[in-house]
Amino acid sequence: MRVSILTFGCKVNQYESEYMAERLEEAGFIVVPPMSEADVYIVNSCAVTHTAERKVQSALRRIRRENPNAKIVLAGCYPQLSPSESKDLADLILGNSEKKRIVEFLRENGIFVDKAYWLRDGEIESVKAGYGDMSRAYVKVEDGCDRSCTYCAIRLARGTKIRSKPIGKVVEEVRRLVEMGYEEIVVTGINLGRYGVDTGERLYDLIRSINDIEGNFRIRLSSMNPEDVDESVISMFTDFERLVPHLHLSLQSGSDRILKLMGRMYTIGDFMRIVERLRRIDSLFSITTDIIVGFPGESEADFRKTLEVVEEVEFSRVHAFRYSPRKGTPAAKMKDQIPGNVKRDRITELENLSRRVARDYREKLVGKRLKVLVERTTSGISVGHDEYYVIHEFSGGEEGKITEVIALSVSEEGVVSKVASRCKRKAI
Repeated sequence: MRVSILTFGCKVNQYESEYMAERLEEAGFIVVPPMSEADVYIVNSCAVTHTAERKVQSALRRIRRENPNAKIVLAGCYPQLSPSESKDLADLILGNSEKKRIVEFLRENGIFVDKAYWLRDGEIESVKAGYGDMSRAYVKVEDGCDRSCTYCAIRLARGTKIRSKPIGKVVEEVRRLVEMGYEEIVVTGINLGRYGVDTGERLYDLIRSINDIEGNFRIRLSSMNPEDVDESVISMFTDFERLVPHLHLSLQSGSDRILKLMGRMYTIGDFMRIVERLRRIDSLFSITTDIIVGFPGESEADFRKTLEVVEEVEFSRVHAFRYSPRKGTPAAKMKDQIPGNVKRDRITELENLSRRVARDYREKLVGKRLKVLVERTTSGISVGHDEYYVIHEFSGGEEGKITEVIALSVSEEGVVSKVASRCKRKAI
């Protein structure tokens, strides 16, 4: 039987899709690429915004239309939050915990969602093999979020209890991936900065243990919240040579007033001090971020403060979202909901500024010698991300391998480069 898995959302979801693929292959199923002809289609869903849910719904309708005789499985955060709303979209509906038992459930129909699975299910799965044709490997080390952001429904889907994978199991998994040839390991979790609060271990100790593994690879951290970036986290970027100078640090708003309404546990002053410390380590330290526009009560002055922070920090990339009310969250009931046209105008202005700021950041890379992980090569042109998580295009390079290049010029989305060994231009 042929099974196709389509994944939406975060790196954790991508990791869990790979876990499902491994379990299915072990059970004798044939896993084919997303949207290929199959007998079973599994949609591993996201529910972070209304837009994410609409994309999932659209995909399910398309699969049903194009494959009327196939079985459709909807799994993940969307049905975890709204199982009854999902019943007309798929034959089998699974929550986040049930994904681990995909083989057991696959021959069933109906809804199987443990609404509070995290109270009973503390074990985090481990991936044994690789990631198909992907060049970097994600390693999930943490699940759940014990914070109380007023806009976020993910904690309702992933659980309010932190569950951390023991360092020994993470090291075993990373060692296996490095031996398979993966040259970038992305350490990820739902709230990575809270790693170890349940086990007494520290993120610092985890990264140190990964850093000590023999092999040719680098380490990248996924998203963190500013309140979790303490001295030990900052020191990792000087203590561990494999850890790249890039961090996704979620800002969400440039206004302290809005951050308080959001339930965020830091101020803009706190955020800027972290940026200053990281840029002392490396003046080009790459900081990417998430920003929500149109949060309830956001005034024009609040929005202007967000633009000021974006310009001052000079983010290398901004993921901008229009606020959308999520059922079960405090923000959905707040007064002063922002009209859709205002949110649309604000996100357009933010995106325009973000593109200019990101381009200014990339200009500073021109002439630098950088290390690019080649993710794909088409017609002799290689594309991949460097240590700062900036996209490069250049001639030559081998998929899955890190290649030294010299940045020559800035493009619309990234940088045009040349393999360093072929370049006469002196690198800075």
